[in-house]
Amino acid sequence: VQALGHLAAADWRHGVLPWWNPYSGVGMPLAGEYQPGAFFLPFVLLLGLPGGLLLLKIALQILAGFCMYALLRKLGLDARVVLAGAVLWAFNGTFAWASDGPSQPLAFLPLALLGVEVLRGTAHGWAGMRNWGLLALGFGGMVLSSFPETAFLQGTLVLCWAFLRLAQQPAGARAPFAAAIAVGGSTALLLAAPQLVAFATYLPHAWVGDHAAGISITQPITCWAMALFPYINGPIFYGPASRYEAWWSVGGYWGAVLPFLALLGLWGRRDRAARIMRAVCFVACVGKQANLPGIAPLMDMIPGIALTFFHRFCYPMEEMALLLLATFGLDDVCRNIGAQAGAGVAKQRVKIWLISAWPALCAGGVLLLSTYAVWRWNAPARADLWGFAQGPVPSRFYAFGSVLAGGVLVALCLAALLLPVLARWRCAVLASAVVAEALFLFCVPLLSTRSVLPVDATLINTMKAQIGLNRFVSLGGLAPNYGAYFGLASLNHNGVPMPAAWIARLQQDFGANLNPVTFDGITPNTPNGHFFLQDVLGQKPEVLERLGVALAVVPHGMVLPGQQEAPAEKRLQLLYSRAANDLYRLPHPAPYFETAEGCEIHPISRTVIRTHCRTAALLIRRELMLPGWHVRINGQEAAIGYEENLFQRITLPKGAADICFSFTPPGMAWG
Repeated sequence: VQALGHLAAADWRHGVLPWWNPYSGVGMPLAGEYQPGAFFLPFVLLLGLPGGLLLLKIALQILAGFCMYALLRKLGLDARVVLAGAVLWAFNGTFAWASDGPSQPLAFLPLALLGVEVLRGTAHGWAGMRNWGLLALGFGGMVLSSFPETAFLQGTLVLCWAFLRLAQQPAGARAPFAAAIAVGGSTALLLAAPQLVAFATYLPHAWVGDHAAGISITQPITCWAMALFPYINGPIFYGPASRYEAWWSVGGYWGAVLPFLALLGLWGRRDRAARIMRAVCFVACVGKQANLPGIAPLMDMIPGIALTFFHRFCYPMEEMALLLLATFGLDDVCRNIGAQAGAGVAKQRVKIWLISAWPALCAGGVLLLSTYAVWRWNAPARADLWGFAQGPVPSRFYAFGSVLAGGVLVALCLAALLLPVLARWRCAVLASAVVAEALFLFCVPLLSTRSVLPVDATLINTMKAQIGLNRFVSLGGLAPNYGAYFGLASLNHNGVPMPAAWIARLQQDFGANLNPVTFDGITPNTPNGHFFLQDVLGQKPEVLERLGVALAVVPHGMVLPGQQEAPAEKRLQLLYSRAANDLYRLPHPAPYFETAEGCEIHPISRTVIRTHCRTAALLIRRELMLPGWHVRINGQEAAIGYEENLFQRITLPKGAADICFSFTPPGMAWG
């Protein structure tokens, strides 16, 4: 998000539509890749500022809190509950742990639900159809916010909510309500049309990995303990590598107090159907994550669900279901306090106390049983971590401390619900407990953040001076996609979808065992323990040269096998060496623009050149060829074809020619 979003922001700043990314791989669509959020305006513009990723996260969390506040107010909840719910959503588990692309649509989920609620209250006649604007803004924001899987799953939740409210409408109001929902949804799609068209026209030519077939991944069993007690296994990516699978599988957490309050919310009678729907949504998500036989097949029947990494990206749906149930439970407690205070007879007070005590005891019992179960399920993680030490805090502290802290907060909530002496402060105690837990859990990762590493400006400037229009390859010095951040064309990439022709060429040149999602030059390691491209760079640099690679960034002092014995024409030239990185020049990189000897080429940029040829000749441009590329020669549209099933090729006319390449996704007239 940071690197490619920075590129999209730079394009907007220079008045360029962000259709193309020339800096990753051999070029690829920028808007069509979706995750850069190229049309996520105005938020993507923040990524063009220093500290832009942090500014973007802060802006989205603030927006999320205000939208949730408005939704809960619309639902008619107590003012204290509304404030607590807004804070809970702004500091939820997905914002804490998945703070890049997957969390960005979260800010717009309560806004879309608010749009449905507004229509529910006003669309009793055809005149009420005009109130679809909030739904359009919320749904459109989700679609544009750079992560299609999260947006799709959240959209499914909004649709279920809309169906519930449609069923609750009076018979005469259902048609206007449904029409207003349709108008709001259609308007949202129109707002996002440039992004959607770019994505849809790119997909037929893209490699999408596991998304091409059904995905049926069962959540690792230790993740259930981390959902209730997020740091039971230590901070993020704490422990040996055998524990990393669980961290890669989680997309958020619940905490202990929020599920407790959600269980309380199940008992209330006000808006009973909505409570049941939220509970069903939560159970369905958990069942799909666990691949339960009776639930997962039903969930997969929903179009598109089976093509997502549901086990990781469904956490916002679970968090929203729990939060809404919890706020309704808190609201019930606040209302019961008022009823108990107004009860003049001791017998009535006892009756009201029993009404609140029974759900509290049941919720505490369910949570206790859940804690016992997840503690048992987490035994393999404890076995790995008990002998592991990293930093001053032992692994046992994380395990016992997490359960103890969660247990104390739930016990405090139970005491407030069961002890008459605390009845006056009951709502305040419950709200304070759940908010305190949310803020503490959110802040834990901030305590383990590392200081920002300084940018090696000399290395970057040397590369800019040496690279021209060619590309570089990195074996760890510059992360994939960050060539785009510095305006340097890099062979490395990280993301899905990827151009299918580019992945096919990588597999042809480097073998089928490469990592198509993260082509970082490091993973997977070779059988001899070397970085993935280490042997290729040392022994067969011509493979990289044919792709237009002129420079290589490697860790300082890395041995490149075969270089000492290589003949002079295959030997790499060391241009720069510092404590962190070495920079080499490859001997014979293929030029970005290549033509016959009888032609003179004067590149002005990556898209504009001037040529002068004695006779007509072919020009090869080492940029990915996809439908949507156009070329104009002396102002006239000309044919453009494929070279090596990957690059671009055109025919140059005799004499002088001004040539301009441009990319616009096919069908953009519809966007």
